[in-house]
Amino acid sequence: MAETVALALVIPWPVVHAVLLVVDVYGVLLVLALHAACVTRPHLIGSDGSLRIRYGGLFDLAVPAAAVASARVDRRYPEGRLVQLNPDGVLDLAVGSQTTVTVELTAPIGFVRPLGKPGLARTVRFHADDPRAAVAALTRARTAPSPNPVPPA
Repeated sequence: MAETVALALVIPWPVVHAVLLVVDVYGVLLVLALHAACVTRPHLIGSDGSLRIRYGGLFDLAVPAAAVASARVDRRYPEGRLVQLNPDGVLDLAVGSQTTVTVELTAPIGFVRPLGKPGLARTVRFHADDPRAAVAALTRARTAPSPNPVPPA
């Protein structure tokens, strides 16, 4: 909004002021909507160890429990876009230009990028507010005994 006020002092045309004000308000609403979508659609870890990585309404990746080979706390600062697939099959979903959890997969998993381009990931790195708790939940679900153990013969 500060740029709108500055341009209003520099540019004398009221039509330009009105257009810039509309564009500025639209930009603020867009940022607020994206933030609200991220708050209401967080990453999820199921009780079975499945993982759902989301970024608002832009990105949604469901990883079945059987596809998770390992998980670890691993803080990285990838450069580039929000959703970036590296040539070696590493998918980075950065928030604030950082990722905190790395999940190795047993097999490549397909996903769709925000603009519709498909990709395959062998490793997924994402940001979690509490990475240790996320890794513990993923590890606990993988190592938990099955609910219906088969008795020995």
